[in-house]
Amino acid sequence: MKFRVAVMATLLNLLFCMVIIFSYAGFTARTQNELIEEELRVTVTLSAEVLEHSGTFADDRINYFETLVNSGEFNNVYVAYLQMDGDFVYKNFDYVDVAYREKLLQIDNDQLLVTKRNDISGKRIAVARRLDDGSVIGYSKLSAGLFSFSGGRDIFIFALVSVIAIIVQFVIILLYVGRSDKLVTELMSVLEDFTEGRFSSRITGVKGYNGKLTAEYNAVLARVQDRVFRQARRNRVLGQMLNQMHNGLVTVDTNLIIQFTTYNTGKLFGCDVRNAEGSTLREVFNNDDMERAITEQINSGDRSIVATETEGLTPTGAVRPLRLYVSTMFSEGKCTGAMIVIEDITEIRKLEQIRTDFATNVSHEMKTPLTSIKGFIETLQNGAIDNPQMARRFLDIMSVEAERLTRLINDILSITKLESGNDNVEIARINLMGIIRYVTDQLLRPQAAAKNVTIQVANADTPAYVMGNKDRLQQLVLNLVENAVKYNKEGGSVTVTVTQDDKFINMSVSDTGIGVKEENLSRLFERFYRVDKGRSREMGGTGLGLAICKHIVNTMDGHIEVNSKYGEGTEFLVTLHKAPALIEEPEFTEE
Repeated sequence: MKFRVAVMATLLNLLFCMVIIFSYAGFTARTQNELIEEELRVTVTLSAEVLEHSGTFADDRINYFETLVNSGEFNNVYVAYLQMDGDFVYKNFDYVDVAYREKLLQIDNDQLLVTKRNDISGKRIAVARRLDDGSVIGYSKLSAGLFSFSGGRDIFIFALVSVIAIIVQFVIILLYVGRSDKLVTELMSVLEDFTEGRFSSRITGVKGYNGKLTAEYNAVLARVQDRVFRQARRNRVLGQMLNQMHNGLVTVDTNLIIQFTTYNTGKLFGCDVRNAEGSTLREVFNNDDMERAITEQINSGDRSIVATETEGLTPTGAVRPLRLYVSTMFSEGKCTGAMIVIEDITEIRKLEQIRTDFATNVSHEMKTPLTSIKGFIETLQNGAIDNPQMARRFLDIMSVEAERLTRLINDILSITKLESGNDNVEIARINLMGIIRYVTDQLLRPQAAAKNVTIQVANADTPAYVMGNKDRLQQLVLNLVENAVKYNKEGGSVTVTVTQDDKFINMSVSDTGIGVKEENLSRLFERFYRVDKGRSREMGGTGLGLAICKHIVNTMDGHIEVNSKYGEGTEFLVTLHKAPALIEEPEFTEE
């Protein structure tokens, strides 16, 4: 490449030089020819005057012409002297141009004939004149050519200098173009590295003037690298943010061709979106609801956000509810497509169902004692109040139902407060073992004795400190131990065991009661769930005790689980974080 460039540049320069030289030579030749013509005019005029004053003797005129020719001043000049009949009286050349002689004979008196003609000796300039006696004299001289102003030696020197100059120019251009070509080659190599991701590549091995240019290019490449890295970091962070979103995201153009989508979008719809970009919405998702919503929004040109719902698929193929938020995208005032945010509303649907179930269960649970109380009130109003024995029995039953209703309301308030997470309770360093001793010895011992159930507490004298609220811890222990007593067998036992290590405290509450079937274990902590609804109500249960226990443990960042074998007993395991040790550990004071 560099050789072709050098040759082309040299040839162009040579052509330019040749144009200048030939233009100068042509101008010089024209000037010389004008001088020759003027010289011949003057010579002819002077010779005519001399000959006309010297007489008409032919010998005298011949002597005149011979004297001129022999003087040496008429070298390369042809002299012709013709009589009126066209015969030559004198000439110093051998060749005779018949056509030119005819022109000479047609010259009028005192008229100058100037011609430029070619003969055997070359291109000549001729000037002729008729004398008074009718004879004609003429002089001619070779015209100047392009390089007739210079001798052969001068032409050779000029040609030699030109060749040397062209060769030097060729070498200089070749070297310069070679360096430039190397710079271009290095630059193309670096750009190729950039396309492959090797942004640290730079131009090397170029010196001289191109070395300075190389430094400038490398500085530009460094700025490009820095900008690429900054943009890559932004894109990486943006990509991580989008892929960490639980919601899906899709952008399409006005022809519903997918421009961008996130990985979670494919998970929500149960399809593969790795090669989705460039495909149509239908080819990837095949969802009529989404396609209809996007089309309507694009056609409307509205900038607002439109929400609609559709269905997606879980990895197992189950249907999941989705909510679509569609908004149009604009550029320079023109709609260029739409953006769709996809939200999985499965949990929202579950919460709505839980709320509905909660309201239904609360209504049902309240309706039963209220119906019973209302019935007994009507019975008393209809005359049973006059029977003291019957009235007292009815009032006792009404009191039990009212107490049951009070416990239900209190439990509902407790679980609502726990679920809200907005209640401000005092957190302190509490001795869990002190809580257990207080509940088992003071609160539940009479109830256990009435049912002939034995309560045992292992490691009762070993303190176990946790960070929590005293009332909540007491409710947790009370609900678990009370359930173990209620659903135990006559003459059974309840064992409370506390173990601890450097990080955790584990509390186990086990009984020898009726146990729970395996298919019911996963639902024990649900609100209002009862394994045996009739027996639970007879024992005054509200169906919220274990749900409250689970929420209390969750607020303490702990864990609760249940193990049971039907007919043999049940065990609840609670794991809580151990409180930091103090220099002096105060004992729990029982109230």
